[in-house]
Amino acid sequence: MKQSRSQRIAWLLEALNMPYEVQNFDRDPVSKLAPQALRDIHPLGKSPLIKDGDTVIAESGAITEYLLTRYGNGKLRPAPDSNDYAGYLQWVHYAEGSAMGAFLIQFLGSSESSKPFCNAQFDLHINYIESSLKNKTWFLGDELSGADMMMSFPLQFALTLVPKGQFPNIERFVSQVENHADYRKACERIGELELGKSS
Repeated sequence: MKQSRSQRIAWLLEALNMPYEVQNFDRDPVSKLAPQALRDIHPLGKSPLIKDGDTVIAESGAITEYLLTRYGNGKLRPAPDSNDYAGYLQWVHYAEGSAMGAFLIQFLGSSESSKPFCNAQFDLHINYIESSLKNKTWFLGDELSGADMMMSFPLQFALTLVPKGQFPNIERFVSQVENHADYRKACERIGELELGKSS
């Protein structure tokens, strides 16, 4: 579905040079929720989903780990005994855990009483990410990994909430993602991510 996390899974499939078929679903025009056809595939009705034979998997992090474990042959993920493996695991799970949670509450707004907490959480996480990308090409250093793919959507989303130029390392990372050859191929297959941009 548009405005979903699907681009990064298609990007991963392109990077692994895996054949895949795309099935598009339009959100309900009123509720903006998934249509019944998507819920018929998986009861959560979430996008992305992948179907591999009889196996249906929801959740971007689980899909990323499944594809890299089953089909990655060592690509896009450091070995479990490497120094980078702990960092890889953190970023893969942080993307949809702490980071996306903090960005969503900022986007959705909050009551006056909870606004200081929400603002503090947003600032904490976006500044943590900004400093973590300093002097790095990707989150783990010079090599692209599944962690970067997982972090791509939260940071594309976060940049819609802040003035341009405020977080140059994150802006560089997102630009790098959106110009990556395999990401471009993914967007050609499933469409561009449609998120409003801050001025």
